[in-house]
Amino acid sequence: MRFLSSLKPPFPKLLLDTTVYIDALQARLPDYAEIALRTASLWHSTVTEAELAALAGLLDPAHPHTASAIAQVATSIELRPAHRILTPDRDTWREAGILAGLLARLQRYGKNERRKALPKVLNDALIFLCAAKNGCVVLTRNVSDFDLLMQLDEMGQAVFYDSL
Repeated sequence: MRFLSSLKPPFPKLLLDTTVYIDALQARLPDYAEIALRTASLWHSTVTEAELAALAGLLDPAHPHTASAIAQVATSIELRPAHRILTPDRDTWREAGILAGLLARLQRYGKNERRKALPKVLNDALIFLCAAKNGCVVLTRNVSDFDLLMQLDEMGQAVFYDSL
């Protein structure tokens, strides 16, 4: 397992997991992660875009901070350079489905928990495989899923950070 805090520039091409955007928006990224985001070649995924966009439906519209949060998320999505956005292809979707099933089973979720966890682990598998296919390393704080994904598929890589 590699941690971002132990890496020195030049950093690999980084595909950002949804955790990175959330932590950045909430000012919970450590200094070493901020440095990596300013100096590395950053790549984005349509999967993380969908996960972030889902917040618009999940957040309580009556909460006083919801409109501001949705605006921040929308801005972060709009700032993504179009030539740096990766989209999973058909083969990636199929392989991610297999990996997601393995991940849900190996993490010993109960039968009902597996069904609930499947969309989340499917998204993680899509991000992971898309990164591998395009020569990127996933940047995430989600050690539990991505460490296991690296054990299941040696082609992919992830580097981890701790949030503040």
